[in-house]
Amino acid sequence: PTGTKKCHVNPTPFVIPSLQEWDGGSGNWKLNANTRIVVDPSFANGGALDADSTFMRNPSNLKQYAASFQADISEVTGVNVEVVVSSTYGANDIFLTLGADSTDPELNIEGYLLDITRKGISIQGVTSRGAFWGTRSVLQMLILADERGYALPHGHARDFPNYSERKFMQDIARKPIPMSDLHEYATLSSFYKFNTLHHHYNDNPGMQVKSLMPDWQTKYAGFRLRTENPEYSMYASNDTSYTKQDMREFQDFIKARGLDLIPEIDTPAHSLCFTKFHPNWSIQNDTARGDWLDLGNPEVQPFLEGLWTEFIDWFDSREVSIGADEYDPTKGDLARKFINSMHDYFATNFNRSIRMWGSDVRLQGSIEINQNIHTDHWDWTYSSPVDLVKRGHKVSNLNAPDSYLVPRTLSYEDFIDSRKIYNLWEPWVFDIFDKTNTSRNLSPNEPLLTGGGLGNWNDFLSESVTRVELFDRVSRALDVFGEKLWAGAKNSDHISYDKWAPLAKKLRENIPGITLRRRPQTKGQFVMSYDFENGVTDASGNAYDAKLQNGATIVEAGEGHGRAAQLTPDSYISTPVDAISYPYAVAMWIKPSGDQQPNAVILESEDGRVLISNSTSPTVIFEQDGNQYNTQVILPPGQWSHLAFSADTQQTTVFFNMRRVATVQYYNPRWDVLANSTMLVTAPLSTIGSAKGNSMSGLVDGFVVLDRASYGGEMAFLGKRYADALP
Repeated sequence: PTGTKKCHVNPTPFVIPSLQEWDGGSGNWKLNANTRIVVDPSFANGGALDADSTFMRNPSNLKQYAASFQADISEVTGVNVEVVVSSTYGANDIFLTLGADSTDPELNIEGYLLDITRKGISIQGVTSRGAFWGTRSVLQMLILADERGYALPHGHARDFPNYSERKFMQDIARKPIPMSDLHEYATLSSFYKFNTLHHHYNDNPGMQVKSLMPDWQTKYAGFRLRTENPEYSMYASNDTSYTKQDMREFQDFIKARGLDLIPEIDTPAHSLCFTKFHPNWSIQNDTARGDWLDLGNPEVQPFLEGLWTEFIDWFDSREVSIGADEYDPTKGDLARKFINSMHDYFATNFNRSIRMWGSDVRLQGSIEINQNIHTDHWDWTYSSPVDLVKRGHKVSNLNAPDSYLVPRTLSYEDFIDSRKIYNLWEPWVFDIFDKTNTSRNLSPNEPLLTGGGLGNWNDFLSESVTRVELFDRVSRALDVFGEKLWAGAKNSDHISYDKWAPLAKKLRENIPGITLRRRPQTKGQFVMSYDFENGVTDASGNAYDAKLQNGATIVEAGEGHGRAAQLTPDSYISTPVDAISYPYAVAMWIKPSGDQQPNAVILESEDGRVLISNSTSPTVIFEQDGNQYNTQVILPPGQWSHLAFSADTQQTTVFFNMRRVATVQYYNPRWDVLANSTMLVTAPLSTIGSAKGNSMSGLVDGFVVLDRASYGGEMAFLGKRYADALP
């Protein structure tokens, strides 16, 4: 008899989160110049179930999602695909349509069916949002297929989330975050099929009671919403705040990426942004914190209702958060009454529901909190998710410390332990040390468990972490939470963390629309190298040639330096690289003139500056996000010095004349810390000197940037042939 030849069956393609089900075929589909994104005209403007899949009014439709997908494919592959509306598609095309629920009635509202065949790719969602999640899977397959000519395996996927809420919550009150960064956090979240952002708009540093903190009114307080109404405009933060138009544009952007936004104004605690203007609204005794609003004051609740009335129309979400955590535990029933009245106020006046941070254990009282209030559980000291479910509350899992990312903290994780989350955490797990204990965890199929996510808190304010550092921490955590929130440990093709992590890293480093990684492309370890012997030509091999601007010149420097760049306060050198995040090393020779302007700039970009000194210190200063950090390096005028700085994953080290002299640090003045912490500085590279007319005066030579950290023993090599010019 003749044996039957067995066809090769394609294994499950790697995506994050993992596909729930995959039936592999044989052969491949390949992206090419003729590929189109074809949108089914029957559903181009949305489907009947779209409104049920989101908290947001006016959700995005299939055409809008197709436009997002089009831009992503172009950035990832360089192929400019066309979007067309048609009921037919060809073998080269990607077809977006709805109706998966009629094909597969058990598929949930965000589920989709993906078919990759010789006839083309078809993504059929139950809703437009579900179809968009299918595009995320295809996009990730394309990223990982870059070495195979963007060939994707034939097969059929049936994919759906285990939980309806997959959330990234961010404290943007205590860390000023530009709106451009919020767009990138949204892009990052959407890439891993998160469907919810939760923005915490007001807060202040941790407070002591008034008797121990008599200067409580002087502490930083952030409120990020800026209205033109003079009754409420005073509360907006001067460093960063968002207008109604900002929020309109932001919500339009995130809806086209499958995301909801839950706005939070946190009261009656965390309210220093209000009590510092109205100290009589704080609880009037020395055993209370200054950021606690006095709910017994008849002016307070009408103010809060008016505040929400002012801002509620800024937001499309049918659900908002009132916070309600960490309030005075002696006023339990007063707080419970307030929470219930706010529930009624939103329902009656705005037809919206509310959610809160779990607080019922801490706020003891006889008044039952309305069971229609959605609860974000965060700490067993404040609430029990098991008891909440028994009383009929919907619960979302942001249990600390597992789901908390708090940079520079002593209590929570500075970087999320992704291996721990991958191996141990699930949305139904509220105690990873005792997962089988039903008094400490919920059932995986508990209908009142909506999901969970990652919470980023910035307790130690802006100076404790840079924008780029913060984004790096979040991006290293969202992928693993996205995996567990969608597919969890149920995935039949579950792979070990050691196999998962390298592929996760490649995806993370190639997400379209992300600039905050600040990792310029390089062919080798040298990113840029200017010795100025041939003008400002880059010797690294990357062709990052610079430009002399506003009178910067190349001169004969002598003293063993050959030719060098000469700067005046108005001149500078521009480069095509904006900045580099850790790991890196930057080194240069520098000979300042005797006269320098205040805050004269050595290096500059949108992330920060390196200053030769400032008005209060003669040392080299690092400036990031408007915060300044001193070093111990003083550059002597009229003589050559070698200045270098290098960042690894732990610290930024400063070298003077090829010897380590300092690490960049900030002092954490919070009452329960009072300690120095090391900083990871993003190296500004956009200009040598400043394009804003405040450059250092003097000579620069031997400018080198490495894409890895360097240490004292290597600095002489970075100095190259100029090492004998040391003083």
